[in-house]
Amino acid sequence: MEGTIIMTYQALMFDIDGTLTNSQPAYTTVMREVLATYGKPFSDAQAQKTFPMAAEQAMAELGIAASEFDHFQAQYEDVMASHYDEIDLYPGITTLFERLPADLRLGIVTSQRRNELESGMRNYPFMMRMTVTISADDTERRKPDPQPLLTALGMVNVAPENALFIGDSLSDEQTAHAANVDFGLASWGMDPNAEHVHVAHRFEQPLDILELFK
Repeated sequence: MEGTIIMTYQALMFDIDGTLTNSQPAYTTVMREVLATYGKPFSDAQAQKTFPMAAEQAMAELGIAASEFDHFQAQYEDVMASHYDEIDLYPGITTLFERLPADLRLGIVTSQRRNELESGMRNYPFMMRMTVTISADDTERRKPDPQPLLTALGMVNVAPENALFIGDSLSDEQTAHAANVDFGLASWGMDPNAEHVHVAHRFEQPLDILELFK
């Protein structure tokens, strides 16, 4: 782990894509299929850039007109529904949630839409441990704005200084930094070319997170 911060956190908040689930391959496949109907290619570089974005941000980045957002999102969700079985949890995620302290408040802060979040994650037993889940539909602003993370912490009544946000992307890091929340980098899902500078803890594998509570 990175840094010398030693403390007991009252809450852990998690990103989903690239942190809990290895979903970028399915995302890339689905986006290519949907964008093909618009006559647009979708490169690996575009996939890497847009993967952590909220849906509206990604569509704008890819040149989809605002008037088409709802139709595009509906297409995306329809195609993705047939690819959920291709999305795997990263090794160790299930065990991590089985071993985290029972009194720790846990939550999810994601750029996924609520329908996507519930469809993709509902079958995982550890979701029963989540005190709060914040999707892109639940706040006016999206990551990297701090509003989604601060909203989640407000709902579990934990101050920012007593929480850790774990994610894989620069957007996640920026969200935590803007919220004055410690950031834990999920190295297993990160873009190897990204430069992370505001990192309290760098985790090489999910079970490393347990070291915070020994």
